Order: sequence, then structure tokens, then C-alpha cells
Amino acid sequence: MRNSINNTTQFYNNNFSLSTKRAHVFLINFDLFNSNDFKEFLSNDEIKRANKIKIVEKRHQFIISRGAVKKLLSTLLRKEVDQIEFLYSQHGKPFINEKYHNHVIEFNISHSGKYGLIAITLDNKIGVDIQKIDHNVNYNSLSARFFSDNEKNELMKLDKNKRKDAFYLGWVRKESFIKAIGTGVAYGLDRFSVSLNKNDNTNIVISDFENKKWHCYDLMEFNNYKTALTTCVNKIDIVISQ
Repeated sequence: MRNSINNTTQFYNNNFSLSTKRAHVFLINFDLFNSNDFKEFLSNDEIKRANKIKIVEKRHQFIISRGAVKKLLSTLLRKEVDQIEFLYSQHGKPFINEKYHNHVIEFNISHSGKYGLIAITLDNKIGVDIQKIDHNVNYNSLSARFFSDNEKNELMKLDKNKRKDAFYLGWVRKESFIKAIGTGVAYGLDRFSVSLNKNDNTNIVISDFENKKWHCYDLMEFNNYKTALTTCVNKIDIVISQ
């Protein structure tokens, strides 16, 4: 892991280079930042959207993660932050029209609890997910509703004391996939399968989406959090900054 980010100034000055074979992932501890420092990076529409978020923690997450990715993109493109304009796909995934050395910039954002993730790469669709483990979650009910038959069978074959961990591992992998393809849950979480095996770090997502092979990578586990990244690149170099 590189480039320790301990305060706002260091985050702004973070230097990184992109390629089609490399993804940069930034881990944000929201407790280290003041959301007021990021408001200036948001558009009027984004400020209005943030103000509609009633839960203070969620509003804090939105402002910091949205402002941070815009600042990173502005640094990368050598533009002012107010020149970075987010457009949105049919299902609400943000993107920008600006290119980096004639390459399309692909990025994705996720947050849960006190942490957030930002993933950035070139030309290849990318999705990232972070989930804080809720030890009271009814994983049996959720897996019955959202997991594919293959995943349900794999989960039930595990010892009971291993199922919750496997459920969350599968959940972040599945979420990172639907975020990569840009459809969100509209695609149907039970239409594809991921491995629930902790040792299967570059598992192939079983899906017919765009007739591509989608590869899922585990990023890190810490403090009851699980994370995953999905892209259609095999053996991608992932650089994690925290």
C-alpha cells in the first residue's frame, strides 16, 4: 500500500498515473476529513442533493467522496475542479466526457460506515464496493432473495460459523460487478454468480453481460469491512492508497 493519506492537503496533492492495465484505489477514512472542506468542489445540483440527505453521516459521506473524486480527476486532467462536470448514465452511474491522453477515464465510488473507496482506471469499466459487516444481519434471508442458485448451494455447503463471512464476501463481489456494468440492482443480483471462496481472489464472474469475462478482485479486509473490485481486465495492477 502506498501514499498514506492523513489529511485534506495530502489527499489533494496525491500524484498518480493511469493506464489500461492499472487501477488506483483510494481508501478514505471519513473521520479524518471535514465535509465543509469539500463542499466547494460540488456543483449547485450536488449541494442540493446533499442537503436532501437527512442522515448526517450519509450526507458527510456523499460530500467528501464526491468532492474527493472530482478533485482527483481535476488534478489528473490539470483542470480546475469546477470544470469537472459529472454526467449520468441511464441507471445513475456518474461519468465524465473528458479524456486522458485519448483514453476514457473510468471511475467508481462506494462508501459504508466510516470508510469510502474511489477506484479509477482507463478504458475499462470498473466497479468497487465496501461493506461494513453487520453481525445482526439475516444473511439467510438476504441470500435466499438475492443470491443465484450456485451461490446459495455454495453457501449452504459451508460450516455455519463460516457462512456470514462468505455471505459478505459474495455480497461485495456482486455489488462491485453490478456497479462496474453500470446497471445497479436493475440487472438482477440473482442473474449471475461469484465465488464465495476467500482464496479465490481473481474469480471470474459468471455472467453473459456484453459477452465479456469479468474479473473480481478482493482488495483488503479490516475492522469488520470487506471490499472488492470488478473489471473486465485479467491480472490488473491495483495500487491501493490509504
